[in-house]
Amino acid sequence: MLAQDTLSKIKRLFFKTDKLSNELLAGEYKSAFKGTGLNFESIREYQYGDEIKSLDWKVTARMQSPYVRQYKEERQMTLLLVVDFSASNDFGTQEKTKKDLIIELASILAFLAIKNNDKVGLMICTEDIELYLEPKQGKAHVFRLLKELVSFKAQYKTTNLKKIFQSVNKLSPRHAIICVLSDFINSQNYSSETNLNYIKELKILKQTRDLNLISIRDSKEFTLPNLGFIKISDPETEQSFLLNLNRRIDREHFNYLQKQNYQDFQAEIRKTGSKFLHIETDCDYILELQKFLKV
Repeated sequence: MLAQDTLSKIKRLFFKTDKLSNELLAGEYKSAFKGTGLNFESIREYQYGDEIKSLDWKVTARMQSPYVRQYKEERQMTLLLVVDFSASNDFGTQEKTKKDLIIELASILAFLAIKNNDKVGLMICTEDIELYLEPKQGKAHVFRLLKELVSFKAQYKTTNLKKIFQSVNKLSPRHAIICVLSDFINSQNYSSETNLNYIKELKILKQTRDLNLISIRDSKEFTLPNLGFIKISDPETEQSFLLNLNRRIDREHFNYLQKQNYQDFQAEIRKTGSKFLHIETDCDYILELQKFLKV
């Protein structure tokens, strides 16, 4: 039985994100997410500009003239939301934590899916997939999805992105639209964007899915203020260390390393061919999502 305040929070999120998906993003979802599911439609003679990979070699050999296979995109698609609930996403220096923003974005995308008659599913992840709601249609299903997003308590604090993407590949429907919402801080061995041991798994997913990666960060993760001596703790590994932020050279060095690591991370992600969006907790995330959907 849900507590009354939790139920109220779910209802507020339900109506807020339903309204946002109606007013701000209607019509853009379908053009942004194409899916990769195709159904065979017909065979016709080759025309200039057709892709070589679409040639039907058996028919071509039989007719002694090049023929291509035509496919029609599946009308109903499946959106799978893969959300990171590891402890690093509880961080936030603005009105919202990273996790708050992940939940709102996931909710909006879920509404966009059902309003386009698509199915939507949910995976909540930390060290691996802790919860999987299989894709379904309808507002009742979205309410169940939002209930899990608001009330689910993760068993693990740490993140293992390699294992997560291996599991997504095994469990998700082929040709699905995959939206990953995470800070991409990978705490396998150590907590850093530089631990990119999951790139191979992303490339495998990209072969048969429409892969979209949405990175949620807080601006203070890249710019430390002058606060004197502070103790910094990693919420996933529980390691901590003391920093002297009085020294400008130390602040600038830390900020430079953080930004450089993140730039390197983005460059490697884009090499996989995945669509990528960076959002910070203090930005207009609706505007950023609109831009992403229009690309």
